[in-house]
Order: sequence, then C-alpha cells, then structure tokens
Amino acid sequence: MERKELINKNGKLAKGKREILRYFYGLKLTARQAIIAKCYDCMGYFVDGKNDCKMKYCPLYEFMPYRTK
Repeated sequence: MERKELINKNGKLAKGKREILRYFYGLKLTARQAIIAKCYDCMGYFVDGKNDCKMKYCPLYEFMPYRTK
C-alpha cells in the first residue's frame, strides 16, 4: 500500500496530515509546514492519539504541535 493511501485510510485528522499529503503530491511547503509534516510522519500519523512525542533532544521538538508546555 502506498503511503498516501495508508495516511488517508489510517491517519488521524491531526496537524500535519494535510501538510504531508501536500508534500507527497509535489506541492510546495513552508518550513513550518515541513516541520509539522515530519512530526506527523515520525509519530506514525498520530494513530494512537495526538500525543507529545517527548523527544526533547529532537531538533524539531520545539515546534512539535502537541508538545506539552
């Protein structure tokens, strides 16, 4: 199954879904959109819920959309 289909079938409607699909369809992303898309990808499309990854040493963690403050 192609990743686009997997995301459409199993991915939660969360920050990053729209952005990662835009990337897969070859559309331009801003830096912020790319970061959110990467978090969505890294978190397994938030299938388990919109949770903080708690990866405090990740250089993108500061921008993680569901990070607890």
